[in-house]
Amino acid sequence: MRVSKWHVAVVALAMAFPWKAQAAPESFYLRNGERVLFYGDSITEQRYWPVAIETYVRTRFPDLRVKFRNSAVGGAMVTGNWTAPVDLSLKRDVFPFKPNIVTIMLGMNDGRYRPFDPAIFNTYKKGYEHIIQSLQAHLPGVKIVLIEPTPWDDITQKPSYPNNPKHASGGYDSVIRRYCQFVRKLGTEHHLSVVDFHTPLINLMKEAKKTDPALAEKIIPGRVHPGPSTELVMAQTLLKAWNAPAMVSRVVINASSSTTEQSDNTRITGLSAEHGQLQWTETDKSLPYPIMTLHSTRWPQFPPDPWGGFTEEIFWPLPPLSSPTINPVAAMVTKLAGMYRALDLETLQVSGLKAGKYSVKIDGNEVGTFGEAQLASGVNLARYDTPMMEQADKVLTLVWHRVDIRFYGWRAIQVPLQHDETPGLQQAISNILTILDREQDNLIAQTRAAAQPLAHHYELAPATP
Repeated sequence: MRVSKWHVAVVALAMAFPWKAQAAPESFYLRNGERVLFYGDSITEQRYWPVAIETYVRTRFPDLRVKFRNSAVGGAMVTGNWTAPVDLSLKRDVFPFKPNIVTIMLGMNDGRYRPFDPAIFNTYKKGYEHIIQSLQAHLPGVKIVLIEPTPWDDITQKPSYPNNPKHASGGYDSVIRRYCQFVRKLGTEHHLSVVDFHTPLINLMKEAKKTDPALAEKIIPGRVHPGPSTELVMAQTLLKAWNAPAMVSRVVINASSSTTEQSDNTRITGLSAEHGQLQWTETDKSLPYPIMTLHSTRWPQFPPDPWGGFTEEIFWPLPPLSSPTINPVAAMVTKLAGMYRALDLETLQVSGLKAGKYSVKIDGNEVGTFGEAQLASGVNLARYDTPMMEQADKVLTLVWHRVDIRFYGWRAIQVPLQHDETPGLQQAISNILTILDREQDNLIAQTRAAAQPLAHHYELAPATP
């Protein structure tokens, strides 16, 4: 596996810099040593919302030792998927990972894309119960998080049933809503956590339709699969249910007295003022949360599959994470969902400045120019291209590379050859999967090193006219 000079430098800096990044607060759902598995259909198989959750954890809590695995398969129902019936799927794709936490989102395919059918619904109920019982039997103490399925888009499009287009009343989302109600009831009966993905996306589509009807249709393009930017809202919803903190860091400086009045989740040293210019060194304990689709429109509905071919490095080359281009769908979704306010507050607040415009530089590079009133109320640096965001983008890239390794071993090797009885083949496959698991562990270590706190030099000075 290639390790860039950048990664080597970050590892060296992390080893030489003994101060520890912040641990997850007691209120955050995840704990050291836990394993999180995402189970579901193609909406989870798209990987965007699980990757967004893993990236948040890696950037916000660099020292939190948690592992993630995505075992979702397109077309899955409670009875199984195209790769295996449900019991084999659980035995092969879930139990060996020994997860402490399993999220389940199933239902979109289970309604069969037709008007509500009591017999089909009964299969869903029995199948879901069976999955829960199997998980609890094989994984004692496992925490199960039930997720209400995402909507079929009957908001920006005329309500319909794809498998019964002549049916006049309602629309397929009316069926999905009944399945959501069952998931809530199931969670109550079994004392399980339940997270609602359906309502936030319905509200998002309604608000987007008021703002820009054409863009609103791209929130769930094709009516089934949320777009890559939309899946960030799903990640946001689950993270907030897990008590994820919004704050990256908060710095409050009084320019008139050259003092630090507040420094939350960060360390400020060397604050000085000369010739109307403030300077200081800041070491945040966390990184900002990279909104992966914000700067490119080239994010596909589904990432490339293992059988569709990989690059020479095996990894999918992510679309640009930092560029002047703004993805209009991502920008709209981010704004309507209040994503920065919910998950990404990296606040710099400076009071006591004389009237005028001021330039903020980090490590010698200008981040932006702000008025004294704007700085007094606070600037969210997570919205800007900073060295911290560049570091966070590296973390996101490593997270996605790990997921690629997982899907490559699982879907390009294990699943296609699972029934091949050639002597010695299954042992060889097991050996390969073990090697790939070690490679995932190596990437997790690289990710943790890449996310460690680094010191940055700040300058605030009157802007040049």
